Amino acid sequence: MVKKMIWILISCLMVLSLVMASCGGGEEEEEGEGGYASPETPKYGGTFTRIRGGDPRPGEWDYASQSSMFVIDLMGEELLMGDWKRGPAGTNENDWRGGFAGFISMLTGKLAESWEMPDDTTLLYHIRPGVHWWDKAPANGRELTADDIAWNIMRHFTEAQAYLYLSYVAQGKGPTAAVAVDKYTVEVTVPAEWQGLMASVVGDFVWHICPDAMGPDGYLEDYTHFIGTGPWMVTEYVASSSVEYDKNPNYWQTDPLNAGNKLPYPDKLKELIISDRSTQLAAFRTGKIDMMGFGSTWEYVELLQSQYPELLVKSTAGPSLSMIWPRLDNENLPFDDINVRYAMNLAVDQQEILENYYGGYADILGWPYPNLKVFSPVYTPLEKQSKIVRDLFGYDPERAKELLAEAGYPDGFQFEVTCSSAHSDYLAIYKEYLAAIGIDMTLANLENSVYLGLRGAGTYEEAIYSNDYVGNAYRLMCMTEGSVWNYSRFKHEKTEEAVQKISQWVGKDDDIVASVMKEIGPWELEQAVPIYMPSPHDFVMWWPWLQNFYGATGGGGYSNLDEYLMYIWIDTDMKSGMGY
Repeated sequence: MVKKMIWILISCLMVLSLVMASCGGGEEEEEGEGGYASPETPKYGGTFTRIRGGDPRPGEWDYASQSSMFVIDLMGEELLMGDWKRGPAGTNENDWRGGFAGFISMLTGKLAESWEMPDDTTLLYHIRPGVHWWDKAPANGRELTADDIAWNIMRHFTEAQAYLYLSYVAQGKGPTAAVAVDKYTVEVTVPAEWQGLMASVVGDFVWHICPDAMGPDGYLEDYTHFIGTGPWMVTEYVASSSVEYDKNPNYWQTDPLNAGNKLPYPDKLKELIISDRSTQLAAFRTGKIDMMGFGSTWEYVELLQSQYPELLVKSTAGPSLSMIWPRLDNENLPFDDINVRYAMNLAVDQQEILENYYGGYADILGWPYPNLKVFSPVYTPLEKQSKIVRDLFGYDPERAKELLAEAGYPDGFQFEVTCSSAHSDYLAIYKEYLAAIGIDMTLANLENSVYLGLRGAGTYEEAIYSNDYVGNAYRLMCMTEGSVWNYSRFKHEKTEEAVQKISQWVGKDDDIVASVMKEIGPWELEQAVPIYMPSPHDFVMWWPWLQNFYGATGGGGYSNLDEYLMYIWIDTDMKSGMGY
């Protein structure tokens, strides 16, 4: 009865938020007459407008000075990038909603026109001639050189606050040297056992900024000083209002699928800084923004589709999945007993959650690999998994009670989950499922900044609700020692051997990487380390005047969120004809 009341309460809150949101926008505009150019015809001009959820943090303009890249990826560039020809506009091998899955064949050269590994400890990047820094002082449009690249690489792996330093150097995985061999060749020295991993990280997770732009202290003093090679040049930032960019008139890239057209297509890019959800929806409904990500909030999507049938939508599994991760190293709790972990999973009716909470827009099995096209070589559907795994994703509370009794806990036990207060409604569902088998799961609902601090420091004691970046599943981040993402402190020689082999061969041999991932994935599932949860679908919607857009959320590897933006175009005639 309590669980039913929770479902009813959550449903009522959803309906109330939808009603409020639907009242937040203007009246529906009448669609204009036809006669517009084909959406497949490239078009120059216009402004692409989207939402940015908050202001850039201090220092965010200089990625190597701290750990956030969500501005620089518009302006700085990497050595490698996702191969647009392999996406929906080309061969459709990758919808660019889950990165490159660890398969180097999905990437192509960007600032580096080619790369090689002449031995087990060396990466050679051949820098593309004719790429220039923006035409602004003090660089004044000078050519990018290998010295610039080597400087950037070493800076990212030596700055104490840089993400790459924090993630790799302390573990002995980072490069030990990066030097310019000549004007267009960079030689990077890396540990042999991590060569493949470093090939992907150095190639596809270092955004390059002009050394000339640094202030006397070695850091970027202000966003107006930024100088990159990228397609978008920041022109204005107004706190709590917007960030505006102009196209780089001297940008070097051309469209590989449209007769070598010069990129980018739009004249401008604008990010409206809006944190309030209802205000975001109003901006989207009235055409003030061209596209919007909705995460897993399918209710908004269905409402907007009913009101504006001309809207386009894409939904797939997301690149991140949150679950409850118990601390296996806590001697006062029984989580190191696999039967206890089996019991907790058998107690949860995932199909009911999928249908009632996610409206059917989710996958039962979304870990360790998401059900995305690029992961098809390694994703094993639930029906083809072992009986152990199939049972874990079933619902058998009676068997769960038996397993608890066999483990010595016939009356259950109590534990606390560290979480953000924003998670409490969803986790209340799991609390009731576990209560039915005698387990008392309490929620430590924290303000988000406090929660993130505890998560980052690893100082939660019993369990945490947090995410695995399944788009980067080839790194086994939640299942290997030394990883800050190993929330449960799981350790086993099988996962250590797997990640070491993958790290050696990623960037070299996709077949070897795929074979290791294909084998280790089902075994990871059988360990039942987290309490499994459905993988909600991730939605993005856009107006039809935004074209050559297929719902991508990124490109390349890791967090390349904006790579697709240089390929899109805006049909300004259609937009005005539709009354926006």
